[in-house]
Amino acid sequence: MNRPKININHICFRSFGFLLFAIFISNQYCFSQSESKNGLNQSIKGKLQLDSIWKPVVYLSHIPSFTDMYTMSNEIIIADAKVDSSGYFYLSTESLPKQDNLYRLHLSKKASPAASLIIGGKEENHIFLIANKNSSITINNATKDSLFYNYNINGYQPNIDFKTVHDIINNDNISAIKGNLKKEFINKTIYEELRNIADTASHPIVSLYALTNSKFESSYLENQKFYESYLEKWKSENSSYFNELRSKFPKENTNSTFWIVTSAIFFFLLGYVINYIVGSRRKKANKQLKLLSVQERKIYSLLVEGKSNKEISEEFNIGVSTVKSHVSSIYNKLNIKSRKDIVSLNNM
Repeated sequence: MNRPKININHICFRSFGFLLFAIFISNQYCFSQSESKNGLNQSIKGKLQLDSIWKPVVYLSHIPSFTDMYTMSNEIIIADAKVDSSGYFYLSTESLPKQDNLYRLHLSKKASPAASLIIGGKEENHIFLIANKNSSITINNATKDSLFYNYNINGYQPNIDFKTVHDIINNDNISAIKGNLKKEFINKTIYEELRNIADTASHPIVSLYALTNSKFESSYLENQKFYESYLEKWKSENSSYFNELRSKFPKENTNSTFWIVTSAIFFFLLGYVINYIVGSRRKKANKQLKLLSVQERKIYSLLVEGKSNKEISEEFNIGVSTVKSHVSSIYNKLNIKSRKDIVSLNNM
C-alpha cells in the first residue's frame, strides 16, 4: 500500500503564514486598544440636539478665574469642533494642562460671531466644565428646543458636582419669589448651603466655586474662623482661582509675632533707658541738694513752691537782701540760672 507523500515545504509555508496572520491580528488589536485608551478617552465629546438657529460648531474657552466666567473674546477660545448631522462632536483634551482648569463650552447662532455669549433663558448657549489633559467627558442635551437649559454631563465626577453647585446658584425659582424678606431668608439659607458644600467638597474648584458664590465678603466677620480654617485647608493650592480668592480676604500678617516681640523688646529697652537717665539725674540732683545749707534748703523748698523773695523773707523773718543772697548761692551750688530750672530740677 502506497502512503501519500507529505509536502513538508507546503506545511511550513502554511504554518508561517498563519503565524504572520496571528501577529498582524494581535498588533491590530493592541493598536486599537491603545488608540481607544490614549485617544478617545482623552476627550470632551457628546451628542447635541440642535435647532436650526445654531451653527454646528462647539467652541472651548479657558476660564482663568471666576470673574471671567461671563467674559467673551476670540482670544480665550482655545479649540473648536464640528457637530455632525447626527449631533455628535469630539474635542481632544490631550493639549490641555495636566492640572484641572475651568473651561466653557459654547455654540453661537448662525447670524452671530463665534465669540458670542447668551446668559440665561432657554437660549443660554454655554456650559462650564472642569477638565485636564486626561479627562473623558460626555455631554448630552435633552431637547433641541433648549440648548443647555437641560443637559447631562458625565465621565468626570467633579463636573457633576460643579453642575449641582451651578444649578443651586442659578435657580430660576428664587428670582420669581415675591417679597424681599422671604427672598432674603431663602438666599441666606442658600449661602449657608454653599458654605457647607465648600467645606465638604473634595475638589478644589468645586469647593471654591461654592464659596465664591456664598457672599463670603459680607459674612467674613460673622464666619471668620470658618474662612481662616478654609484657607488653611487649601493653603497648598496655588491655582489662579485660589490666588484670586486669597486677594479678597484681609491679608494675614505672617510676621505679626515677630513685630509684637520686637516692639515689646524696643519699648522695654526704651523704658529702661528713660528710667536710667531720670534716675541718674535724680541722683545728681539729690547730691547737689546735699551741698545746700539748712537755711538754703528751706529757702529752696519755698522756691519750688513758687514763692517770691518777699514771701520768703516774711516766712523766715529775714531781709529781702538776705533772701537774694541765699538764692544766688543756691543757683551757684545747683548750677542753675533761674527759678524755672529749680522747678525742672525738682521734677526729676
